[in-house]
Amino acid sequence: MRLLDIGIVHYSYLNNVDIDVEEHLENHKALVELVGLEKHPILVDASELINITSKAREKIKELEPISPTLIRAFVTKSVGHKLLISFFLRVNKPYVQNKVFSNYEEAANWLMQFKAVQKEYI
Repeated sequence: MRLLDIGIVHYSYLNNVDIDVEEHLENHKALVELVGLEKHPILVDASELINITSKAREKIKELEPISPTLIRAFVTKSVGHKLLISFFLRVNKPYVQNKVFSNYEEAANWLMQFKAVQKEYI
């Protein structure tokens, strides 16, 4: 995880990683340490397959309203990953808006629109 110069938090995962509650709590803590409590757009590199346990999905949903996440974009070129992500989002109904993209530029542009709107209301 890193904070890009344009104010977007970029996540990437290793292939075939299992995310359980403990790993998600570590990720959440790292995000808060990186950006504080100010909401930021999140860009997730979804090119690698990850497994999120059902307990971790519950914890994600529980923490999302207080997470410093403004909006989230997933980037993957894999049609299979797009289908899995879309299914996951429909089933889990995240608190923040999410969208899946095929390339980083489109995803970053979409995220920056919401960052600009957020600044208008601060």
